[in-house]
Amino acid sequence: MNKHYNVGAIILAGGKATRMNGDKALLPVSGVKLIEKVARNLEPYFGEILISARSKEMFDFLPYPVVGDERPGCGPLMGILSALRVSGNPINFVIACDIPEVNIDFLEKMTAFIDSYDIVVPTSGENKFEPLFAFYSKKLIPIIEDLLNQGIRKINRLYPKCRTKYVPFDNDGWYHNLNTMADYLDYLKKP
Repeated sequence: MNKHYNVGAIILAGGKATRMNGDKALLPVSGVKLIEKVARNLEPYFGEILISARSKEMFDFLPYPVVGDERPGCGPLMGILSALRVSGNPINFVIACDIPEVNIDFLEKMTAFIDSYDIVVPTSGENKFEPLFAFYSKKLIPIIEDLLNQGIRKINRLYPKCRTKYVPFDNDGWYHNLNTMADYLDYLKKP
């Protein structure tokens, strides 16, 4: 996959990490903080990387702009909205800070649809989506605003309101989502 200069990347790092008992973005992985690993995985492929976080100071050690939530406490949908507004790109790949690996072949498969759809999201069965490993268009801004103004925070409520492409998720062992300390410790044991 070549670097896409008209596609940005947004790393969501604003969660409360209640299941992790601390900020998972700062956990050590391969000699760096987890969020650094995620960003380094993305750097060769995206012309712009933004960090969406509740605290700008927490990530000031990173060389990327940090975008705070417009309305804190409204979940990842607000993080996506806030970062989409700031992004200089019409399309952005959104990834959670706790997904340490990116399969470039799968990402390439997803990018084949970004010009024809507002959202490109992996799915692994009925109503099983990976919303924080997906592409989102800036065209979604007013739709996301409307959902949030109605008090709706679930990302998948956005899907039927726009052109959404569901891509079968072909996880052959590369995908890890480090939600708990057990997930993190298991990941560290992987070769």
